[in-house]
Amino acid sequence: MKAFRFPLQRVLEWRALQMRAQEEKLATLQVKLGEVLHRENALVMTELNAEMNVLRQPAVKGSEFRALASFQVRLRSERLTLQKSRRLLEGQIDEQRKLLIKARKECKTVENLKEKRMQQWSYLHDRELENTAAESYISSWVRSNSGQ
Repeated sequence: MKAFRFPLQRVLEWRALQMRAQEEKLATLQVKLGEVLHRENALVMTELNAEMNVLRQPAVKGSEFRALASFQVRLRSERLTLQKSRRLLEGQIDEQRKLLIKARKECKTVENLKEKRMQQWSYLHDRELENTAAESYISSWVRSNSGQ
């Protein structure tokens, strides 16, 4: 009997490649989200440090308060921009997860089909071996009994 050959092997390889591509896209989006979160945290820390620097001074001029206020306005504007980016990335990550789940299901479907075909092939191969062994036994039995 021939060796096992899965006729949809190229389809399986293509599905696996698609799944890996979806995983890579998800990983890239997650890295971008991490960067945005890091920048958001850095802005918060920068704002807190600026406030602490002003509050530590024994005497604070009005111009320093105005400078701090304008700095805070700029930081809040940047933070809003980052929050929008974060929400956009979170939405993209949700969509990418759905695409990845779909790609995994498609790949698993073909893998399951391959496994089923492999089991069928194995069953037929085993039956063929059993039939060959039985025929061999019968023919040797007939030869040994025909001489009597």
